[in-house]
Amino acid sequence: MIKWILGILALIILAVAGTCFYGYKQLTGGGNSATVTMAGTPERIFAALATADSMALWMSDSKIEGPFGKGLLAVGDTLRSRSAAKPDSATAVSSSFDGDWIVREVNAPTLLVMEMVSDSAGVRKVVLVRRDSLAAMGDSTTVVTTFSSPLFDSLATTVRDSSKAGSSMLSGANKIMLGAMRMGTQGELEVLKKRVEGK
Repeated sequence: MIKWILGILALIILAVAGTCFYGYKQLTGGGNSATVTMAGTPERIFAALATADSMALWMSDSKIEGPFGKGLLAVGDTLRSRSAAKPDSATAVSSSFDGDWIVREVNAPTLLVMEMVSDSAGVRKVVLVRRDSLAAMGDSTTVVTTFSSPLFDSLATTVRDSSKAGSSMLSGANKIMLGAMRMGTQGELEVLKKRVEGK
């Protein structure tokens, strides 16, 4: 009887471990970039991508507070991002983190760079960098959104010298965060695509 119980317990543990591993591979296997091709010129897509009014509509994972009614974002503009996730969607992949997105570079209609900063103990640190690159593809435009995390990179470099295990854990956490951002942003870009194409 005990052997049966131990056998069933072992199967349950293996199933849970397999599910966790599959989820980890799903998050990290696609890298840190989301790519979507939309019908329209780079100028049109960039206008939809880089105005606060439009972002508030297609960034479904976030509640955006920003410089509404002023057209294209400009260097120095700040967008407040607050999670719009519902209580019952805790297990859903979200690209939303509470923080302030500060516009660092605008090169219409090909590039938008923003940094998410967060206050920790009164110190503002750059948590994420988001780069939206646009390229014409015939009658369409391909948008590639890439994320990086200077904060995690800095921490990993600091920890690497003292703890290999700690560095590996930070690296894994960084991959999970960037993977979650990629998957969530992929969905948001698909929403933008439908809005632009009138679907």
